[in-house]
Amino acid sequence: MRGLIYKALSYCEIKGWLLMKRELKGRLALILLAASWGGTFPAMKIAVSNLDVFFFLFLRFAVALLVFVLILILTGRKPYPSLKGLSLGVVVFLGFLFQVFGIKYTSAINSAFITSLNTPLIPILGFLIFGRKPSLRAILGIALGMVGLALLTEAYRIASISIGDLLTFICAFLWALQILLVDRLSKNMDVLKLAYSESISVLTLSALFSLLTGENWAKPGDNALAAIIYTGVIATAFAFYIQAWAQRVVSPEIAGLILLLEPVFATIFAFLILQEMLNLIEALGAILILLSIAISM
Repeated sequence: MRGLIYKALSYCEIKGWLLMKRELKGRLALILLAASWGGTFPAMKIAVSNLDVFFFLFLRFAVALLVFVLILILTGRKPYPSLKGLSLGVVVFLGFLFQVFGIKYTSAINSAFITSLNTPLIPILGFLIFGRKPSLRAILGIALGMVGLALLTEAYRIASISIGDLLTFICAFLWALQILLVDRLSKNMDVLKLAYSESISVLTLSALFSLLTGENWAKPGDNALAAIIYTGVIATAFAFYIQAWAQRVVSPEIAGLILLLEPVFATIFAFLILQEMLNLIEALGAILILLSIAISM
């Protein structure tokens, strides 16, 4: 009898250790995701200065889709999209739409920090959509984040807030929704199929809106081409798969907390590539946003 108890305890310990190991891998994967997404802000800034917005998104997701199709073929899977993944792709398209239009009219650093407000917004949307009550910490985090946002964008001056900052703030809501939906869908779906399906929607909608708005399908310059390849392969194909895989073992709240590293990486890349810097008040706003994200968790 005692031997059976020891065996049961040993089994539970091993199972617990394996779960912890999987979650650790998931968290490390999300750190890599934050770094890859942090690099997209200066890359997008370069790309949209040379290309129209929808055309850039089309090229980015065309590259990503080629990567996904290749992986699906090599792993012996049929490249049939999932209806749920296609629906999620509409949310992704809207998020990128507001983000890329926003970054045309604001700095890469502002875009990164405002986008990071999706983390304290996750509990609010979780309550509105799935009925999960937000904690007091989440409410305090949102209040602090709004103060930080006002300082970062100089909204306290009323007239100085840019349309780019407003568009990016809408993007933050959409990314919060995307994180919640990925948490739901990734538990019961092939994560590669989920990421592949999202990309099909974004590619199709980008091409459609580009044609409808009469955008110029110009040949990308060398810098824009490099940005397209980076955002398509690393920040889309790699990132979508990693996010879907990691959120099978990491909660959406913890995922959001880890992704607060994204604006930190974005600041580093923006300084190195674009020589962008924050003034003292803007830096204080950025710090308050990071604190709001940490408090909300």
